[in-house]
Amino acid sequence: MISKTKTLSDASIDLLIINTVVPFLYAYGKHKGEERLTERNYIIRLWKECGLQAAHAGDSQALIQLKKNYCDTKKCLFCRIGYEYFKKKEG
Repeated sequence: MISKTKTLSDASIDLLIINTVVPFLYAYGKHKGEERLTERNYIIRLWKECGLQAAHAGDSQALIQLKKNYCDTKKCLFCRIGYEYFKKKEG
């Protein structure tokens, strides 16, 4: 029997970090009062500046995905948020 070494993809590693390491760092930062450990990443801060606040990790991941799939690829009009933003700008 040939055994094959199994490895994790970069996406799987990212998910593990997001779902395990980051919550522990956040909890540790809250416990120790270290604000730098409780700050959300820059993408979430940008969304907050636009008026969208993430209430929990699921919201954060959704906003990160929106940025990755629509903002980064300049598909603003295919995104409901981008569409509404530009619609308000015109009117």
